[in-house]
Amino acid sequence: MALETDRRTLEVENLIGAREAQVLVRAEALVPGAGRDAIEPLLADANLYIAEADLQSDRIVLEGSVSCQATYRQGEESVVKALTAQTTLNHVMDIPGAQPGMFSRVRGEVSHVNARYENGHMIFQITCNLTAQVLRLSPVQVVTGVSGADGLQTAFRSLESVKLAAEASEMALLTDVVALPAALDARTALMDWASVEVDEIAPDLGGVRVKGRVQVETLVSSGVAGRPAVLVRYPLALDQLVELPEWLTGDVWAEADVRSVQSRIEPAAEDGDMRLACEAELRVRVLANATDNAEALADVYATQGAALDVEDEDIRLCVAADHLRVNEIVRGTVLIGENAPGVGTGVATQARPVIGEWRAENGQGRVEGVIETNVLYMPGGSDLPAATEAELPFSITVPQALNDQSLIDIQVLSAEANALMSDRLELKLQLSVACDTRRRERVELVEEIEEDEPIQRRAGIVIRWPEAGESQWDIAKRYAVPVASVGEVEAGKPVVVKV
Repeated sequence: MALETDRRTLEVENLIGAREAQVLVRAEALVPGAGRDAIEPLLADANLYIAEADLQSDRIVLEGSVSCQATYRQGEESVVKALTAQTTLNHVMDIPGAQPGMFSRVRGEVSHVNARYENGHMIFQITCNLTAQVLRLSPVQVVTGVSGADGLQTAFRSLESVKLAAEASEMALLTDVVALPAALDARTALMDWASVEVDEIAPDLGGVRVKGRVQVETLVSSGVAGRPAVLVRYPLALDQLVELPEWLTGDVWAEADVRSVQSRIEPAAEDGDMRLACEAELRVRVLANATDNAEALADVYATQGAALDVEDEDIRLCVAADHLRVNEIVRGTVLIGENAPGVGTGVATQARPVIGEWRAENGQGRVEGVIETNVLYMPGGSDLPAATEAELPFSITVPQALNDQSLIDIQVLSAEANALMSDRLELKLQLSVACDTRRRERVELVEEIEEDEPIQRRAGIVIRWPEAGESQWDIAKRYAVPVASVGEVEAGKPVVVKV
């Protein structure tokens, strides 16, 4: 009777390639009524939104937009003014092996913004960090059984193949109106920035419901003497249904990208309070994992009849997809420059985390980098606003071992600056750290089995001293005897084998 094998097809996720890039973009905006007055930029910010990632042969094409905003002071005026600018981002990343129809994971962040005044225009120079991974799902056949010969000894291995099975996204438009007290004397909305925190991902009719909040901070100009601007914080509730097949809603992970945030001051209500109307547009993306399981043949040999010629194969499996989101408090001190006016009161703090490196450390992960901070403050004894900037190093430990394929996102949920002395500010930042780590292992399995020459051996007793790492299976296979006939293998003790 000829040897027969049973086989099963597993779908395996492979990482085709990953690339990182740093891109510089430029935007500019006309400064209205600048004239000959000196223009002093105060706060500057930019938001990168990647609208499309197009996979082509051996490359990925990224298209997006960069929205810039800045506040400034003109001449000796104490009024804080603001302007915005827009530009596009188009970048090609070469990834050999990439093809249309594969999955892509793309990250983009603004790592630095510089705003300067030049010839009636505000010039923005923005540094963007881009990361792209390309994944492919490939069918792999594994042997799950063998028959057709007497005396077969088999060893099986339990396999779990985790794969990114689907990705879906929806655009969400969130709006709200916040009452502002009349004592604030609000004039105009100057700048807006936002962060997204996902609190809950749950299956719902037709897909997955993602709940959380968008924390918005708006810098508002004020008519109060000695307080030309004030920061207003408020949350927008996120509750978005993302369509997915029901069978894919068991293992899901949600991400959100802010496309734009806009606010405006509305006329006073009947009670005399002004109102701040806000509108935030974001893309909510849900990624669904699926798992294929199999008991695959890892090794086989015969104890009688013909010996077996076994051909092995190596396959690389994604065995786990770990998701983690934690909050962390970071504190630091910002020193004011020698020629800068002394600090009286902090008005607003804009912070931007820039990840430098990450690594696994004692079963956990450590993420390090710097936080670029820009603080708008009122000097002591002056009504002319000033700003200072600094880089604060940070080091965060997360309860998850990271690897070189981990995707990490850090957002600033809140940032506060308080005057310690006239020459320094104390910063307190609340960060949200999200880690997505896929773990891959190389597995050796049986691919083909053929009958070879008849087994030839002499009956007798063999006493063998096990080598380092040698198992009961290894010894039994060496002498073509049943595994059950070999006693326990212990280091430093001989094993008696009856052949």
